[in-house]
Amino acid sequence: MGKLAGKLMWMVAGTAASKMARSYTRNVLHNERGAPRLPRKARRQSGLGMMLGWAIATGAIMALADVLKEQGKDTVDARG
Repeated sequence: MGKLAGKLMWMVAGTAASKMARSYTRNVLHNERGAPRLPRKARRQSGLGMMLGWAIATGAIMALADVLKEQGKDTVDARG
């Protein structure tokens, strides 16, 4: 039961952090009237190149997370 409670705690913490980050980002990227602060040219960047860039960046972040997770497991195994 302890593992389930821990996972639920991390899920709630992750959800709260994600919601807070989205709210902060939304406030930073929009002015008081709700209009985007980005220049018009930047707002129209919705092509294949932009999507490919986001996919590559997301993949790199996920790969880094996997490596760090595996290193943590190796550290625990070495101690144990």
